[in-house]
Amino acid sequence: MTKVLVSGEGGQGVRLISHVMATILGNLDYEVTLMYDYDSSVRGAFSVAHLTFDRDPIINPVILDADILLELSHKAGEMYARKTVCETGLCSDEKIPFWELGTEQFGNEVFGNMIALGHLLKLLHLDVSDDELAKALPLTYRKENIDAVHFGYNLKQEDLQRGHMSRKKHKHNSVTAM
Repeated sequence: MTKVLVSGEGGQGVRLISHVMATILGNLDYEVTLMYDYDSSVRGAFSVAHLTFDRDPIINPVILDADILLELSHKAGEMYARKTVCETGLCSDEKIPFWELGTEQFGNEVFGNMIALGHLLKLLHLDVSDDELAKALPLTYRKENIDAVHFGYNLKQEDLQRGHMSRKKHKHNSVTAM
């Protein structure tokens, strides 16, 4: 059984990332549970998604020890996992400037959450076709979101360094299909 936590604050795409992941996994015939913990009273408050998936039925979906934590902000408090991927400056494990890369590569920081989703798919060793992505993503900006997922899936060290060290806008290059 694989256990993933996605944490951040309202408006960062925690629910979008986790819902798209759950939809993709369900379409790939995994057993999936998805639970949310969030403060719905204010935009910018904490938001956490608890995603569990397996080929076998899931007996207990509660996550006490996560395999991967995708941390987009510290609003949800201290959370731990075997592997932590976080927005630059939030942790000492794998740091990725999702929002900066979204702006740099796609002209808007909002695509940072799809870059994060692509990287999460890569970490989970999930090979997803564009058709499967299209079924799971919202209709709005579908092509740009698919491109951002591809970018996140194929992140290279040079992309991280460029995103972290430069504010220059670079033209988005095509990436290989997942």
